[in-house]
Amino acid sequence: MSIFNKGVGKVGNILCHKCVFKNDCEITCPALSALINVCNKQDNQQKIALIKEYAKEIGLIKIEVAPDLKELADTLIDALPELMIVKNYNPRIGYLKSYENKQAKSKTVFAECRIIKGIYTAYLPFDFIITFYWPSIFGMTDNQLKILMLHELKHIGITPKGFTLAPHDIEDFSDILTRYGLNWNHLNSDVPDILKDIRK
Repeated sequence: MSIFNKGVGKVGNILCHKCVFKNDCEITCPALSALINVCNKQDNQQKIALIKEYAKEIGLIKIEVAPDLKELADTLIDALPELMIVKNYNPRIGYLKSYENKQAKSKTVFAECRIIKGIYTAYLPFDFIITFYWPSIFGMTDNQLKILMLHELKHIGITPKGFTLAPHDIEDFSDILTRYGLNWNHLNSDVPDILKDIRK
């Protein structure tokens, strides 16, 4: 009995037709079942664990371009007056999701904004790259992710010499802490929707 006949569906037929065991297969392939289960549940933890487990063996990427993060950033840039520098000077920003953890000074890094300079400008069509580290933020709410993106966009600055990477006023940006609290990025923190009063 083939996987296709056992109800996995069209994807099973496509993935399994080159399998050397396809004629002898009498049970649903455990690897394919696990993959379908992950996709169906959209379980980020399980997806990240699978990526880590099989990345070396099957050449899975550990970082990818993230159109959904670009869409979120564009919405914030259009809506929030404090991002007027980004809106007016229109820097070229690339958005990435990393499936690896990052630590700096013994602290978890949720996201980071990097300025592209020097010889890298010849190869990369961006002024800045914003990376979200997905294993560290998969439990954040949509509202927390909005604040995280705001935090990274606030690192984009301009000087008479061109773009610069703006530092925090304090440990974070002071206006973010004033509005959303010191623990806005903690798991299960109840933070407001920063776009609520702006959306039409």
